[in-house]
Amino acid sequence: MTDAPIQYVLDLPHRAAQGGEDFWVSDCHAAVMAWLDAWPEWPAPGVVVVAPPRGGKTHIARMFAQMSGAAVIAAADLAETAQRLPEAGARALVVEDIDRDPPEEALFHLFNRARESGVGLLFTSRVAPPAIPLKLADWRSRLLTCPVAAVGRPDDRLMAAVLAKLFHDRQLLVGEAEIAYLLTHMDRAIASAEAVVAEADRRALALKRKVSVALLKEVLES
Repeated sequence: MTDAPIQYVLDLPHRAAQGGEDFWVSDCHAAVMAWLDAWPEWPAPGVVVVAPPRGGKTHIARMFAQMSGAAVIAAADLAETAQRLPEAGARALVVEDIDRDPPEEALFHLFNRARESGVGLLFTSRVAPPAIPLKLADWRSRLLTCPVAAVGRPDDRLMAAVLAKLFHDRQLLVGEAEIAYLLTHMDRAIASAEAVVAEADRRALALKRKVSVALLKEVLES
């Protein structure tokens, strides 16, 4: 295993999100970033950002909130607050997790008020709108008018950067060989990267071994 620090995997542009966090931007985010950069000249009242679990939806929502001044609210909380939204003078609003059993009538009325007042709505979801099981036809028809900006499958540069950071956060020294092995053998998902690194850390500590390609192979096979 080489002890040389990994340089190429960190060569990614980033954008700041609320809380001082940075969000790495790669090719898989191109569609989403295009829509964020096009605000406030959206051709529709809302845009739906679709990404799998741990796919960056929260970072994207916070990024948009920072650039637009939008408030951020979970869709599940709208039943109690929707009548007060959007706030007077607001130009945008972020509603997260519209696929997680939200109050559909509240979303329907919020959409209508936002459209009438020219407020841009950024929705986030784990699945595309047609796949969300909705009961209220009026809300479904409104939602399906929104363009969808999907986060694509993580590419090598993004996955390598994520893996390098996850290992670094656990103070585990790895080289290019270890990263390259994972890129070609593990599931291409951020959640999978987190699970693999956590198990590698546990196994290396228990067996008093370094994180090597051999150890990573054992992790993936288990």
